[in-house]
Formats: sequence, structure tokens, C-alpha cells
Amino acid sequence: MSGYVLKTIRQTVGLTQEQLAEKARVDVSTLQGWESGRRPLMAISAGAYLKLRHLLHRLGASPKLLAQLDTGMEADRFIGYVMAADGPIDLENHPLATWVITRPFTELVAWPFTGDVPNQLKEVAPLRRRGPSGSGPDMGADERRHMVSHLQAAAEQAAKDSVEGALLRRQAHYVAGFDKSSETVEWLAVMQRAEQRRLGSEVEWTPSWAVVRSGAHTLARTGDEEALPSFIDVHISTDACEIANLNYWAYWLGEVTDPQLADTFMVELDVDSWHGDRLLKHLMGRLTPDNVYVDVVCHTLWALIIRKPGLLTKKIADDLIGSVARMLSEASISPQSKRELEEVSYALRTVQRR
Repeated sequence: MSGYVLKTIRQTVGLTQEQLAEKARVDVSTLQGWESGRRPLMAISAGAYLKLRHLLHRLGASPKLLAQLDTGMEADRFIGYVMAADGPIDLENHPLATWVITRPFTELVAWPFTGDVPNQLKEVAPLRRRGPSGSGPDMGADERRHMVSHLQAAAEQAAKDSVEGALLRRQAHYVAGFDKSSETVEWLAVMQRAEQRRLGSEVEWTPSWAVVRSGAHTLARTGDEEALPSFIDVHISTDACEIANLNYWAYWLGEVTDPQLADTFMVELDVDSWHGDRLLKHLMGRLTPDNVYVDVVCHTLWALIIRKPGLLTKKIADDLIGSVARMLSEASISPQSKRELEEVSYALRTVQRR
């Protein structure tokens, strides 16, 4: 992953492989190996990596891309860990049990499965191809099977009654969901049903709530149109769960910048500690009928406006009112989403009349 990010950075600063290799004082074959993944960038020393990173900074590389390079190294470490795993899984120290993964990290790990270029790279500098070079990292069929099998085993073996176990289950379940094989989709559905039984009729936040939330998103991604509306209707019905949903969105989109070590941050974090403008912008851009997550987008937009009404300026209202109207008239959304968008529409018209 880091090699493809490095390639993007090199292209944005306008250098050929030969030119960057000369400035970095490495052989061009070494740089080519880094970019292609034949020579993992994470295998170099910390000092050599920092030297390369500082060089790229001096050459004008975007800070966002440099941060993505760091994230690429983290993604490579994770994938390397999984590929090397053989035998009993160290559940306590598994990479997915020790921190709440971020959107940039997840998109990099998903890249070989989905073929989708991570948003951070598309937004800063779309990757260009020359000749036969690939457009992104790839995994062989055996590597994919090994990775998915490992994630399934980790999720199934994770402790059922601990915060750490729930975190591992949730994140292993979510990452495995980027594999679209029928076997994986069936496994995801089985895991979700088991987690829903564990959660039961509980309406307050628990670690299992977070697992079921991610599971509903994963199933929506595989084509299950009822997963998210059902989750929203049943399990986002209390103040604590509303806050948990908003806090997770804020973390996922980078409004909450501090790394989180457990899903409990969802209910421990003060919702007033982050602004909300980035989340609002994201939701506005995702309010489309073809978005598989559209129902949770509608609900989160409604909840965000209730919690942070000051985000609604006249310009925001003018920009958003048309999308809301189209969704209400054209889109196939759940009855709850329709009711919530009608309330959003009323709030937007009120702002416009000020």
C-alpha cells in the first residue's frame, strides 16, 4: 500500500523515478521496488524512512499525502501480520484489537479487494498509469483466501464478553466484508445474526451495539437493503446511541483526530468536542438514491442538525434544500428516513426565511 502512495507522491511533485532516486540517493531499482511492492517500504529502517519522508516534504509533497504514506505503512504492517499468521491467533495483541481503525487505513486495506482508489488519494492526486503498470495493489487468490480466513477465525474466536473482544469482532467482520464472494457474504449474515442475539432487545449502548452497527453497514454494502433501516429503527432509539452514532461518524471522517483505543469512545466523548462541518459536508455529498448507506445518511443528517443547529447557515440551506426535495420525491427510502428528511426540509426552509 505504501508503495502506491509513494508513487502518487512522486507524481504530484513532478519527478520521474530516476530523478527521485537520485535525490533520495538510492538505486532506481530500489525505488521501483518500493513503488511496486517488491521491496516493502516498511522493511527499511525508521531512520531511512524519516529521511525519505523529510525529502518528500522539502520537494513539496502534500501533508495529506505524507500522512497517507504513514497510514500506508500501518496498512502494510497489518497485512504483513495477517499473511504471516499461522497457527493460534494472539487475540489480545491482534492489530484489530488494539485501536479503532480509521477511514484512511480501512480504504487502503480494502483497495486490493475492491479496486477503489482511497478517497485521500483521489482527492489530492488521482493516480496516473503509464504503460502496463497497475492502477493499485493486488492480491493473489490464495492471499485473499488466507486473509479472509484469518479475519473470520479472529472474529469467531474473539472474547464474547469484553470491550477488546467486541472491537476485534467488529473490525475483523468489517474488513472481511470487502471480499464479495458468496461464502463471505453468507458468513457475514451468520455473524450478524449471532451478534444481534447477543445484543438482544437492549436499547442502550453496549460494545455489541457497535458490532451490530458495523455489521449492518457491511451487509448494506453487500446488497442487503433492510440491514440499515432495521438497525436504525431498533437500535438508535436512545440519546446514548444517537451520540454514539454521531461520535463514530466524526471519528471516521477525521473530525476527532485523537487515536482511539476502544469503541467506548463513542459514548465517552463529548459531542461538543468536535465541530461538525466536515461531517455535514460529507452527508450532503452522500444524499443520493444510489448510495447503499442512504438511510443512515438521512438519519445522521437529521440527528446532526438537531444536535448542532448552528451548522445550518443560509448558504448550507440553499445548497441542501434541493437534494432533500429530490430524495423525498424520487428516492426509495425507509418511512423513518422520509419522516426525518421532512423535518430536515422544514429546518432548511426556516433558515432560508431568516
